[in-house]
This record gives sequence, C-alpha cells and structure tokens, in this order.
Amino acid sequence: MRTVAATLLTALALVAIGSTALPAEATAAGECSWQRHSKRVVKHVKRHGRLRRVVRQRHWWTCEAVAAAPSATPTPAQEAPAPLPVVAPETEAEANRLGVRSLEYYFVLSRPTVQAGEVTIELNNQGEDPHNLNLEREGEAGEPQQIPETPSLQRNVAHFQLTPGTYRLWCSLPEHEEKGMQTTLVVE
Repeated sequence: MRTVAATLLTALALVAIGSTALPAEATAAGECSWQRHSKRVVKHVKRHGRLRRVVRQRHWWTCEAVAAAPSATPTPAQEAPAPLPVVAPETEAEANRLGVRSLEYYFVLSRPTVQAGEVTIELNNQGEDPHNLNLEREGEAGEPQQIPETPSLQRNVAHFQLTPGTYRLWCSLPEHEEKGMQTTLVVE
C-alpha cells in the first residue's frame, strides 16, 4: 500500500512540473499506467440568496493495468530504450465495477452505466463527514440495498445483483439527500 501511494504521489508531482514519464520503479514495480481524465461539471448553488451556476473542471486519475514484462536482466551493452507499457484489456469483472466518490454534498460516479448482473461498488468517502450509499431501482418499493456509513477518508466495498433499469443512489444521513447528495445509475 505504501509503494502504491508513493508511486501515485511521484506521478502527480511529475505531472505538476510538466513531465509525463513515470519513474523507473513505478513502471517496473507497479502494475499500472496512470491516466489523467477531465470532466466539465456544472452545479447550481445558492449564494447570497440567489441560485448561481458554477462550472468547474474535475480531474481524476485511473490506474490502467499493464502486462508484466519478462524478468530477464540484460547487460548494460544490450539495454535498449524501455518499451511502452501495454494496457491489459478490461476484464468482465472490471467492467462491472463502479467507483463512487463522496464529498460534501454530492457523489461522483466512475462511469454512468454498468452491465446487469453482479456489480462491485466501492464507496470512497473523500469528504469531511461520514456518508453511506443507498441503491434502489426506480419504480420499485421495498428496502434499498446499502453500503453502510463510511467514515471520512475511508473506503467500503459491496457486491450487488442488479437487473437492467435506472437506479437512484443517495446518502440517507440527515439532510444529506436534501443538500444534493443523490445521483442515478443506468444498468444495461
């Protein structure tokens, strides 16, 4: 865990100074290639008694799996430039994995849709307050499926059997849903 965090911090520092190459220990020891993503986010917030439109750029990093290289050690005379890492194809298990980042007071989904069947959902609470995640198919009554309350800066993972449809996700802690902590997920 410590080496992954160190690799991530090193990669972020390199990008901040303009370099795009990862250090040798990151590509040799790690099994991922870090990819930066951006998304335009529009929120409506109440400021000074009026509803305002706020537009921001959200940035996040994902770790793309890299195929392991053979462990033969060439002599210094035989060393060639390091080959570009190969990104492994997405497996079915990875296709049905959903990351949900929670902050005050909204959720950010790693993808808007997932495939029907067993879905692994990871709630990553990056906010200052504890949050939970309730999941309910629109139009169905009954007990919602739930990831329990997750403390600040912690993660919680759960597996759910989901059928096709549109699902409503929300935080059921007092006043969190009213403050905008809700979103939708499409299961195909």
